[in-house]
This record gives sequence, C-alpha cells and structure tokens, in this order.
Amino acid sequence: MHARRRWLFSLLGLCLAPLLALAWTFVPRPLTVPDGELMALPEPARVAGVRLWRLPTAKIETLLALSVRGAPPTAPVTSALTAFVVEHPQGTVLIDAGIATEGHEHMAVQPALMRAVAKLDLVEGTGAALAARGLGTEDLWGVLLTHGHWDHVSGLADLAGVTTWMPSEELAHVRTHESGEVFRAIDAESPVAVRELRLDGPAHGPFSRSWDVFGDGAVVVVPMPGHTPGSVGVLVRPEVGAPALFIGDTAWVREGVDWPSEKPWLSRRLVDADPAGVREQLAFLHRLQARHPELTLVPAHDARVHATMAVLPAR
Repeated sequence: MHARRRWLFSLLGLCLAPLLALAWTFVPRPLTVPDGELMALPEPARVAGVRLWRLPTAKIETLLALSVRGAPPTAPVTSALTAFVVEHPQGTVLIDAGIATEGHEHMAVQPALMRAVAKLDLVEGTGAALAARGLGTEDLWGVLLTHGHWDHVSGLADLAGVTTWMPSEELAHVRTHESGEVFRAIDAESPVAVRELRLDGPAHGPFSRSWDVFGDGAVVVVPMPGHTPGSVGVLVRPEVGAPALFIGDTAWVREGVDWPSEKPWLSRRLVDADPAGVREQLAFLHRLQARHPELTLVPAHDARVHATMAVLPAR
C-alpha cells in the first residue's frame, strides 16, 4: 500500500512539475535596466503637412497575461491589427500593412496554439478601408514593414504593386522561416514589389544607424532587431501632436516597455526569434521613454495606445 501511495505521489509530481514551471513564466519578473541616461533624440523642425493616422483592420480579444509577463491572469485586452498612415508632402506611407480582405485565410495557416487562443475579428480589409476613405494603391508612396510576420504583411494582398520596404535580413527571414508563409503566399499570387530598406544613415540620437525616409527628419527608420532578425522601428514627427515611435512586436502592449517585462514563455516561444535581443530592446526602450516622456511608444497591437490616434478620415 505504501509503495502504491509513493508511486501515485511520484506520478502526481511528474504531472504537476511542467504545469508549475509553465505557471512560473507568467509570474512578474521585471527586466533589469542599465543605469545611465541615453543620448537624446535630435529635434528637427516640424514639417508642414505631416499627419499621422490609424487604419483599423482587425482585432483579437485576448488576455493581457498572454502579451506581457506579470499581468493579472484574467485581465482582458484588445489586440489591434492596424495599419498606420503617414501623410507627408512627398507621399503617403503605411507603417505595416494591416489585415487583408482574406485575413481569415491567412489566420488559418498559423500554429494551432495561436488559433486556439486567438479568434480574428476582421473589421475591414486594408484595401477596402483605404478605398472607403478615397485612397487607392496609386496614392501610396510605399509600405514600411516593422517586420514580416503574417499580421503585418497580410494587407499586402490588397496592395498589389505598392513598393514595400524591408531590410535584407528580414526579407531573407520571411523567404525561409516558417513564420513567412503568408508573405510567400502573397508573393506567389502577385509578386510583392520589395525594395531593400538600408539603415546606412548616421546615428539618430541613441540609435546607431538610421534611414531618414524623406530627408527631413519627419519619418526615420531605426534598427530594432530581436523579435525578428530585421525588425525595425519607425519614428514619426507629425506637424501637430506628439512624436511617435512604432516599435512593432518588440512589445505587444505598453506594459512591456513601462515595467519593463517580456512576453511570457509560451508567447515568446511562438514568435520571438531572439528573446535575449528582445529583452535588450525592451530595457533600451524603457530608458528612451524616461529620456523622452513626450514620445509616444506604439506597440503594434495595443488598442489602448492606438486609440490615442485619430482614425484616417474620408477624403
């Protein structure tokens, strides 16, 4: 009897150990932030006519705890799948492509675990959303992708022929890695007009390299590797309002930078190519926010932050 009881306890321990280990990865554990103040960002003159808008395309209702380690286990959060629109005198730019009309088909090829915890609510495909506001593909200067995951490239299916800018590291990643399946499918259907995004410009404040898209400081691309090898951030300085730094999926929600804290193990196992690199970026962004409290850091999927920006109006 005693031997059987010991066997049962051992079996119970074997079953519980993985669950306890998984639960530990959701426990609060803020990242270590290096001491010292970062170099300030330069302050170029505001350019007349530069405006920043959001273009909602889809959303997913999920739990905050799946987005950032240490969040309350039952707190809900809306994960927004959004394209952002920058109007500049030299052209209109999308930051990320949003979700295409066939977004459900793109969601269907994602890992089973992701599909189990996330149900896509398609609001309006990128092409239809632009058309409803009087914009066609011919009106776009290009798309700046923060990275090449499906929920950032899906809308390219609606944007045939529009120039899409990606670093060579990111293009190689989406052409070979399993996470690039949707990009490859879109490219096979109608070749994406990719141009290499080269971060060969000078340092931009604390960022070691940059690309000043229009040469006036209004739209500046900076390196932000970690989530994927070629992830970038996009700094936008509108004529009116706070400057914004779009950080892609380095953090899914603002708490990732504010605390700072990484995604829980389960989530980062699914999506982060270099978790250590992501942790480094989060600590850096935390320091950047302290250095520039006027700067709005925009995680790609935090609907609460997106709500601070106006929706692109009809023309």
